[in-house]
Amino acid sequence: MHIAAALRKKIVSVWGNTVPEFGMYPYLPVNSVPFSISEVKNLNCRPCSKIGYNTCPKKHFRCMNDMDIQEIIKNTQHYFETK
Repeated sequence: MHIAAALRKKIVSVWGNTVPEFGMYPYLPVNSVPFSISEVKNLNCRPCSKIGYNTCPKKHFRCMNDMDIQEIIKNTQHYFETK
């Protein structure tokens, strides 16, 4: 994301067991590059790590399994169909 932001490319980010609020979101000046964030909100075990784990400590991996795939597709289509 950081390299894409530096190159002013459109960004669609998917967040699992960490959160953008930990400072991992694209670093860029406001309004310079369009980006979207897809994540499962209000999941009481999330975030479970600042940098992410290889496996889910709770064994359910809901942060990714409950992801709204249609939202990710919609965001991707929106950013890459517009110039």
